[in-house]
Amino acid sequence: MPKLQLAGSVDEQLATVYEMVQERMANGRYSGAVTYAKEIIRVDPNYRDIQEILAQAQRAKREQTWGLVISLVAAVVAVALARWIGLTRDWQMLIFAFVGLIGGFLLTNAWFAFRARS
Repeated sequence: MPKLQLAGSVDEQLATVYEMVQERMANGRYSGAVTYAKEIIRVDPNYRDIQEILAQAQRAKREQTWGLVISLVAAVVAVALARWIGLTRDWQMLIFAFVGLIGGFLLTNAWFAFRARS
């Protein structure tokens, strides 16, 4: 992330960075939200509800990362399954990889939705 020089008082700067955190959370850019929230906490640990937002951003970032990892693993497993059953054509592998990717994504989202209800 590029460094940004902020002008104004400390409160104005914190408000600007807080808005950046909110914007990144709304856009699903959780890594940036975590980074900026930590910067706010470094200056003022009790600023508004930044501790709660940081916890939400870290949880969302973790879920996003796990979603990606599990989707990729499911795609690899699906391709291995295709090879095991004797399929050898590239288009067949791509179809199995795509189905595995989507299946892993849906499985991960269902898991996190289930955990959120518990």
